[in-house]
Amino acid sequence: MSNSAIPSPPFDLQVEKCVLGSVLRDPNCMPDVASVVLAEDFYSPRHREMFKIMIELEASNPGQCDPLTVGHEVQRRNKTEELGGTDYMGECMLSVPSNAFLENHLKIVRDLSIRRSLLKASESIQASVFDGEADGDVEELVGQAEKAVFNVGERLVGKEMISVSELIDQNLDSLLSGDAKEEGLKTGYYDLDEKSAFRPGDLVVLAARPGMGKTAFALNLLERVAVQDNKAVLMFSLEMPRDQLVVRLLSSLSRVSHDSLRRHLLQQSDRSKLTVAASSLRDTVIHIDDSSQPSLAQIRAKARRLKREGKLDLLIIDYLQLLHAKAESRQNEVSLISRTLKSIARDLEVPVLALAQLNRKAEDRSDHKPMLSDLRESGSIEQDADMVMMLMREDYYNETEENRNKAMLSIAKNRHGSTGEITLRFNKRFMRFENYDAHAQTVAPTASATAFDDV
Repeated sequence: MSNSAIPSPPFDLQVEKCVLGSVLRDPNCMPDVASVVLAEDFYSPRHREMFKIMIELEASNPGQCDPLTVGHEVQRRNKTEELGGTDYMGECMLSVPSNAFLENHLKIVRDLSIRRSLLKASESIQASVFDGEADGDVEELVGQAEKAVFNVGERLVGKEMISVSELIDQNLDSLLSGDAKEEGLKTGYYDLDEKSAFRPGDLVVLAARPGMGKTAFALNLLERVAVQDNKAVLMFSLEMPRDQLVVRLLSSLSRVSHDSLRRHLLQQSDRSKLTVAASSLRDTVIHIDDSSQPSLAQIRAKARRLKREGKLDLLIIDYLQLLHAKAESRQNEVSLISRTLKSIARDLEVPVLALAQLNRKAEDRSDHKPMLSDLRESGSIEQDADMVMMLMREDYYNETEENRNKAMLSIAKNRHGSTGEITLRFNKRFMRFENYDAHAQTVAPTASATAFDDV
């Protein structure tokens, strides 16, 4: 047997410090941290012991793993010299570039721990192979080796498998009784709601050419979900500043001309309607992030934070192609982005609405109707999406009496229901899409009118 030096086990003390520092900076992230790594995953005995203390504090008093509380507990256990006390905790906190990278740091700590466990298992297997006592039973030796590796692989299993019989037991009674919970957010767009859109875990893509009203329609959906159903919404706006988004929301909800709001030309009646709309929006749980270049890790971290606080029922991204990720080509980059958004939807169990831009091919068609193949840069968007909606307004190209103020929402893909076209009415003054009634005229309601009385 060779006497060559055995390489040291893989570890990264700096990343371990970042994980501990992230918890100390934001104790509310401790449940997420504890769901990914164990105390045994830390290579440094000091880090391992400090994390054990954090786990015990979290179990007894959630959200209290702040530097003072942890430092007091370390001192109470007479482990200040061993663990470094508040000075070392401060060093851990300073090592954190941003808590947005916590997910990556957790993965590194966990993966390095698994690698060390594999090395330990292989050393055990190697020792058994060279152990003369095992020579008589090779099958037992193989079984021990399989078990050792299998025990390490158990860490990579996220959710347990479940039998079909268990699933039937969980769902059949409610289906037969008609008490099955209706899935999906209600938008108030009647034909769209019948398509079973916006279910937890769904990636819904809203695609259109520039100028069709993607952002306006997304804001209308946000408004209806948040104001009408009191659901919590987080919107990442990579293109439009948050102040402009709020003006659009107020215009749509109050039925005050967007142009009048933008130019500060308000009548007294407008002020009354605007005050009512502002009061309605104040009572909602809507968060807007207008960071120009958020990373996928930052989006996931912020969404996870709100979900943990019970403040997330819908996530909106405006728009998908403005996101960036490290990849060999733009096509691979967009593929990674769409897969990650789908992963966020499933992990957080919320629908994700991602706006996307279509290429110019629709412009060359006589009817200008978009197709799935028009999705820019990657077919993976179509593959990953549970629903693809395509918005088009014919009056944008050639306004006639027949198509004036009409919009067509084409459901080009739908995993949960039928496809087809939905006709909507678009009110340009208020940047507002409404249910379509061929005989109705668009009228601005009074200040006391219900915000969702589509007319």
